[in-house]
Amino acid sequence: MADAAGGVNLLQVAALARLRRERERRALQELAALHQREAEAALVRDAANRNLEAEKHAQRASEDHIYRSLPEAGPLPRASLERHRETIRRLGVRVGEAAHRRDAASHSLLEASKAVEAGRARLTVQTRDRRKWEQIETRTQTAEIARLQMVQQRESEDDVELRYGRLR
Repeated sequence: MADAAGGVNLLQVAALARLRRERERRALQELAALHQREAEAALVRDAANRNLEAEKHAQRASEDHIYRSLPEAGPLPRASLERHRETIRRLGVRVGEAAHRRDAASHSLLEASKAVEAGRARLTVQTRDRRKWEQIETRTQTAEIARLQMVQQRESEDDVELRYGRLR
């Protein structure tokens, strides 16, 4: 790598390394935003779970009340029975809607978790890429420094030879 590094433009390598650092920084910011969305999705799912449980509890309580009141009321008119059936049906619909919201929230959380995993993978790639380009930059700088030292040494030897070579 040291031989190949000698022919590379140091400024271009530094620019590429800086670009890789910037890409890694953006991937890290994106991952933080994805984590935030995942946390929000988890809160929404938890709220949907609590809402579903509350709806189920309300359904059970209302149904228990209706079924307990039926024997005590004696024969009920058809309209009263239909009202009770409609109440029970509405409670079932509300529970179904709450379950649907919970399922949608769970799906959103799953999607957010998948996005976080994809973000982690992108960050891993960007980090590996940054490290590689930092190594290339370091090797290129080292090769450039060695080349400049050799040029300086040759010039100093030439100066010495020019000054003292004639005296010999």
